Amino acid sequence: MSKVYLVPAQSTETKDQIHQKIRALWRQAGLANCFRKQDLAALKLHVGEPGREPHLSPVVAAALVDCMKEAGARPFLTDTAVLYKSRRDNGVDHAQVAYEHGFSIEGTGAPFIPTDGLNGSEEIEVTVSGKHYKTVAIASAAIQARSMLVLTHATGHLGTGFGGALKNLGMGLSAKKGKLRQHSGQHPHIDLKKCTSCGTCAVWCPENAITVNAGAEIVKELCIGCGECVAMCLDGAVRFDWTIMGRELQERIVEHAAAVVRGKPGRIGYVTVAMGITKDCDCLSKRQDPLCEDIGILASHDPVAIDLAVMELVKERAGRTLESMSYPDRDGMIQIHYAAELGLGQSSAELVLVD
Repeated sequence: MSKVYLVPAQSTETKDQIHQKIRALWRQAGLANCFRKQDLAALKLHVGEPGREPHLSPVVAAALVDCMKEAGARPFLTDTAVLYKSRRDNGVDHAQVAYEHGFSIEGTGAPFIPTDGLNGSEEIEVTVSGKHYKTVAIASAAIQARSMLVLTHATGHLGTGFGGALKNLGMGLSAKKGKLRQHSGQHPHIDLKKCTSCGTCAVWCPENAITVNAGAEIVKELCIGCGECVAMCLDGAVRFDWTIMGRELQERIVEHAAAVVRGKPGRIGYVTVAMGITKDCDCLSKRQDPLCEDIGILASHDPVAIDLAVMELVKERAGRTLESMSYPDRDGMIQIHYAAELGLGQSSAELVLVD
């Protein structure tokens, strides 16, 4: 059983209050032990999609940057390019979005450096021993960094039901090739009875794999299975076989996460913000209302335990699982069990309240 530390917090708290709580959490969780003097240390986060509220607050990142510097590290903020059409699909525009959302040197004390380079192709093949892969493509800077802090905004997720530290590691630190591999062989289809031919799915498709006439049609030879059409369709006309896709996607994500974790034994810490928890992750460029009350900020040395703790806290506070409030036909526990099986952490958590 791994310890997970929780400091209760609210989205409405001031910068000084958040900084004070982050410092208390940092000390009690012993996160400084992950860093050494002069480490080039990654602070993995998600800066939010343009137009998307709420997203992770740069106030949290700034407090963690201060703590990492005090531990002797040289931190940089980082994330990878996305597959879908977005200003975050290349390093230049991604850095600009980070700046606009407050994730700048002025706002956080650290520069934003894309993990996978200018166009999302800088990667290193890493050996893993999973059921799906022998090697996986991980963004170069994630491998080259000496230590890392994984800062996650807990949310629901259209493919996994729950998006936490494991997803932030596995999908969030994969180069474009890795993301494509995770989604490959899993294709949506159109329910023509529900399709209104609005064309939204075609607009958001990154591969131009959708045509719209009397109804939308997906060209399987072009489809990469990213699921963007599923997320953007307001009529529920784009469907996946989630029984297959949900399990396989989660296992593939976990195998990519394993490649990152095993390369830095004892050198990765995890902080998860369980505030403003929404149905979908921060990639969607539409406003969403929180599904439950703010819980606080959690920290651990174990990515499996911290994800489990968040899921249990949401269920305790809301009376329902996060998956049941976001995508009821997904089972977020698949990633927990498989990650524990691969040795990424413990599938049980001891919650410690930080005063």
